[in-house]
Amino acid sequence: MTVVSVIILVVGVFLTCEARLDWKPNIVIFLADDLGYGDLSVYGHPSQEFGPIDKLAQEGMRFTNCYAAHSFCTPSRAALMTGRLPIRYGFQGGYNVLLPQHFVGLPYNEVTIAEVLKDLGYATGIVGKWHLGINSYSTSDGSFLPHRHGFTDVGTILPASLMWDCDESGKYRHQPNAKRCFLYRNSTIIQQPIQLGKLTSRLLNDAKAFIYNHSREPFFFLYSFPQVHRPMFNDHRFYNVSKRGTYGDQINEMGWAVGQVMDTIATLGLDRKTLVLFVSDHGPHVEACSEGGSPGIFKGGKGNFFEGGLRVPVIARWPRVIEPGRVSTHLLILMDIFPTIVDLVGGRLPNDRMLDGQSFADLLVRNEARTLNEQSFDNSFMLNSARANVHHNPSRMLLFYCSDTITAVRYKEYKIHFQTFKLPPDNFFETNCTEGFPNKDSYMAEFCHQFKPLDMPVIYNVEHDPEENYPLDAKKYRELMREVDHAIAEHKMTLDAENIMPLLAMNNTHNSVLPCCNPPYCICNYSPPH
Repeated sequence: MTVVSVIILVVGVFLTCEARLDWKPNIVIFLADDLGYGDLSVYGHPSQEFGPIDKLAQEGMRFTNCYAAHSFCTPSRAALMTGRLPIRYGFQGGYNVLLPQHFVGLPYNEVTIAEVLKDLGYATGIVGKWHLGINSYSTSDGSFLPHRHGFTDVGTILPASLMWDCDESGKYRHQPNAKRCFLYRNSTIIQQPIQLGKLTSRLLNDAKAFIYNHSREPFFFLYSFPQVHRPMFNDHRFYNVSKRGTYGDQINEMGWAVGQVMDTIATLGLDRKTLVLFVSDHGPHVEACSEGGSPGIFKGGKGNFFEGGLRVPVIARWPRVIEPGRVSTHLLILMDIFPTIVDLVGGRLPNDRMLDGQSFADLLVRNEARTLNEQSFDNSFMLNSARANVHHNPSRMLLFYCSDTITAVRYKEYKIHFQTFKLPPDNFFETNCTEGFPNKDSYMAEFCHQFKPLDMPVIYNVEHDPEENYPLDAKKYRELMREVDHAIAEHKMTLDAENIMPLLAMNNTHNSVLPCCNPPYCICNYSPPH
């Protein structure tokens, strides 16, 4: 080969790689509702069937040390979408979640993942549960729905959440309460109450349509499952199939939908261009008996701040970028997803506000440097990721608020509790779970005022003692507590308390904003059959 030929070859390769730097990955987030750390086969459940969600972990990376920002839905989901603690934009007050009659929602000035990606030329879509606000001044204004927060393609959504009042089995309610159970498409009610039997298929069809319609451009898609929040429901194909029972049926139906989306991505040749994340918003509702899920080895669940309420399953899959079968023990929180995605697509984080999430892009691609000579577009991604902003700090502190009070922190290998909260007593399940089914919809701690401050912080080493069974002698950890107190004081200096309004306050509700398709009846079905 002549010198000229070599020069031409080198220049050609360089130009090809530089041209490929404009390529952006697709992003798909599967967000489960109330799924416990120990609910999946791949996370150790002994009787849950292995399914497509477990296959994601087999083909990708599983995280074992990731936390939700809160143990209830609204603040946890808001933190995921914004990369910021809920306290920063007023998700605090009398309630822990937004109710359908709240006339407030995620503030417009908060920047979401969808808004950042939309500005970078991404198509942005969502189906499923939202729970970040609905109406502001009427039964149908939709002021806080996803299309107001960066989602250009809004399919079938549950603007609030499933609840006991939506049960149509007759087990817990004689009939659903239509005023609390409604289904939207974009900003319009299409069903009130919700017909649950075909809900999964309806969401899935919208998800497939979005991916097909945007297969030739970069897209971000949030598939936010109603599963496994109660009431339990199933398509007839999944009813009474799991050896685990009704709850297992729910996970299998959710897993089937995940598998169908992954098959669609593969059929369109997008597999290697798509980063897929599967996460849960917080721990399981353990008081719901056999319909409440499993926190695994951890204590507690939804509504409290022990590990069982906060530690969540997280899976990442991206062929040829994420090495299959990896397990990470790095300390993460769901808020980290926002800056990580921005890093990976070559975007810029908002610089006019404090972000609490940290990018873990380096954890996803760290072991891939050896593949730089492989013939694929992965090479161009490596060039991009090498320029990404890496912010991951393994010794960071995670702060967990209930309303406006720091109730616990995770720092290094330690978990420190500043408040106490009730757990189900030993006889709870015996007296409240008839044949495994709950006698009532209950939480041991549903409101933050039920938490009581501790005289002295309680410290656990959750690496040695993940069950939080053995509190440490606080007198021997005075230096640790000095570090924690200093970090908390620095954090509080970043809060602009004067401008934080308690949006979840009880006086921010009014029945005049309850969604209703045809007042005063609020009963309709405008959706075509699937």
